[in-house]
Amino acid sequence: MTSGQIDALSDEQLMSRLDGPEVEAALAHLYARYGRTVFGVGLKMLGDRSMAEELIQEVFLKVWRSSCTFDPSRGSFSTWLFRVTRSVALDLHRKRANRVNPVPEGDSHLAATRDGSAGPQEIVDESWSSWRVSRALDALDAPHREVIELAYFGGLTQREISLRTGVPLGTVKTRTAKAYRSLREELALGDGWLVATR
Repeated sequence: MTSGQIDALSDEQLMSRLDGPEVEAALAHLYARYGRTVFGVGLKMLGDRSMAEELIQEVFLKVWRSSCTFDPSRGSFSTWLFRVTRSVALDLHRKRANRVNPVPEGDSHLAATRDGSAGPQEIVDESWSSWRVSRALDALDAPHREVIELAYFGGLTQREISLRTGVPLGTVKTRTAKAYRSLREELALGDGWLVATR
């Protein structure tokens, strides 16, 4: 298959080639289409350029290794990719949190580390918030989750989401509004649960 023919393939068709002889070309094309977006997600979620670069490698390795778990009937490739990206980013965040410098004995357990990075309490708070948002996103159905992931993690405008997904712009706007409303409600429920358990 020529490069031009591979360029014309959909994301789903490229995914189906990840277990065949065209694996390198298929993966390279997926990387060309989504690498910058995955990097942007990493930078936004992890706040560190080198961690975002590590994220890209880990995500596309996971795309290759886990290609059999992609099911086009459950959503688009981009939605699946953003879920993989979010999962890998959270894993990298946890790994980074485990490397926090210990606070010297006698210092407050809430103190920041010597290098100025977040202390243990800040890391716990950030992890708790990330977990809550992740759970709230998982509670959305696939079409609503997709617009949020493409907008927030992918940095796409509603018009760009419409072009990428083939969904009319008005529908994208409606889904976005409904998804934000659902996220607010889901996160508010979590706040109520937290208050009720104290």
